[in-house]
Amino acid sequence: MFEIGFWEIFLILILALLVIGPERLPSAARKAGYWVGRVRRYVEGVRNEVEQEFDVSEFKRLMHNQEVQINELQRKLNSQLDDDALTTSDDDGLPQYELHDDAPETEKQVASTDDKTDVKKSDVSSS
Repeated sequence: MFEIGFWEIFLILILALLVIGPERLPSAARKAGYWVGRVRRYVEGVRNEVEQEFDVSEFKRLMHNQEVQINELQRKLNSQLDDDALTTSDDDGLPQYELHDDAPETEKQVASTDDKTDVKKSDVSSS
């Protein structure tokens, strides 16, 4: 940032010696070193906070992009399912679903109970 060479530092030390004096120069140098250290730590802390903030905003941007992609895929999947349901519908307009042999046992049980209730309803309506 600042390019201070040997001669510039030497000139500053000579001026400080003339202005402050030889008795107070060591204590002034300690105080100056103390304050320079505090300023450096403060600047480093601010730099770290800014970098963390940029990392958080980058993470939020990535999350938003992922949400948009997920919503797009859900929309495509729903439209695909709707198209499939329309092409496989029966005359009554309801989609026809098939159970495969590899379906879980609970789905087979639900399908069998639905068949029993359909039979009972037809028995009740015919009586």
